[in-house]
Amino acid sequence: MKKIMAVLLASALTVSLTACGSGSSSAPAETTTTAAAETKAADTSAASGTADSTETGGAQESAQGLVPEYLEFFSGSQGGSWYQVGAQLAAIAQEATGVTSKVAAGGGSANPDTLQNGEGYFGLVYSGVGYQAYKGEGEYTEPHDSLRAVISMYSMPFLIVALQNDDAVNSVYDLADKDLSLGKAGQTGYTIAQEVLKAHGIDIEGDTFTGINSLLGDSERMDMLRDRQLDAITGLLPLDNSTLQSMSMTPGIKLISMDENVIGEIQKNVPGLEKITIAPKSFDESQEEEIVTVAAITSLYCREDLDEELVYKITKSIYENAQSMYQFFGEENSVILDNPMAGIDEGMPLHPGAERFYREIGVIK
Repeated sequence: MKKIMAVLLASALTVSLTACGSGSSSAPAETTTTAAAETKAADTSAASGTADSTETGGAQESAQGLVPEYLEFFSGSQGGSWYQVGAQLAAIAQEATGVTSKVAAGGGSANPDTLQNGEGYFGLVYSGVGYQAYKGEGEYTEPHDSLRAVISMYSMPFLIVALQNDDAVNSVYDLADKDLSLGKAGQTGYTIAQEVLKAHGIDIEGDTFTGINSLLGDSERMDMLRDRQLDAITGLLPLDNSTLQSMSMTPGIKLISMDENVIGEIQKNVPGLEKITIAPKSFDESQEEEIVTVAAITSLYCREDLDEELVYKITKSIYENAQSMYQFFGEENSVILDNPMAGIDEGMPLHPGAERFYREIGVIK
C-alpha cells in the first residue's frame, strides 16, 4: 500500500547547501548589494534605455517591453543552494539595472508555472524542464509559451544518498520498501527522482512502492537521514556540499549508483539530463566504486514581455560577474563563460535581450 507522508516542521532549519563546501551562507539580496544597486527603480525608463514609456500597474511599458517596478528571482526552498544563487542573481540584476530586485522561494518544476501565470518575471529552471514546459510536455499539460531562456549557469549531479552502514540499501532497486525523501513536490529534483525510481521499476505513487516518502526540503531531509529517521534521500546536490561532507564523517554516508541500462529511459522522460560518472573517491575516501548517475543544468528563464534592454543588461552582468557565482556551485561546474546556452534546446526561444548579448560576444553568429 502506497504511503506518502508530508512532514511539516515548526521552525525552518537553515543548513547551508553551498557548492563550495565552506558552510557559509549567502545573505539576502537586499543586504549584499552596493549603494548603487540599492537605488529604487523610480526612473525605470533609465533601466530600459528607452525614452518613450507608459505606466502599467506599478511598472512601465516601453517600446521594447515591460520594465517592472521591482524584480523577483524565483529560486528553490529557503536554505537550499538555489535560494542562495537566486539572491546573488538579484544583487547582480539590481546593480546592473537600478531596478529593486530580491530572491523569492520557488521550485524547479513550479517556477515555469509562476512565469507563465504572470506571477513572476525571472526563475531558475533546469534547461530540459524549461523546454518541456514551453512545449506543454511531461508534467505540463499546456504549452508555457511565455517562457524565454536567458542564460545557463551550472551543471549539478543527481545524488542518491544512504547511510554507510546500511547493508539493506546498495542499489536503487532496494528502495521499493524503504523510508525516503525525494524532496518537495514542485522541485525538479523530485521530478527526476520519480523518473529514476520508475526506470528501476518503482512507482512512488503506485503499488510497487510500499515504503514512506516524506516531502521535505534540502535541510530537513539531510537532518532526518543523519538521525537515521530515513533510509535514503535524493537531490540535485554538489559533491562538496558542506552538510553532505560533514555527514560523510558522522554518521557516514554513501552514494548509490543507478543501473546504467536505464539511463536512456530517464533521459527520454526528463530532457536535458546528461549521463555522468563520479570517479572513485571523488565524494570521500570511502567511495571505492564509480557512481553512475545523471546531471541537470540550471538556467535562468524569464517572461517574454520583459524589456529587451533590461534583459540584455542582466544577461551581460551575469556573464561578466560569473566568478561571483562560483562560491555557490564551484567553477568546475560552471557553464556561464564556456557555454552560456548549455542544455537549452534549439527549439527553445531566447529572450531578445539575451540573444542580442550572445550575438554581441559571438556565441550566436
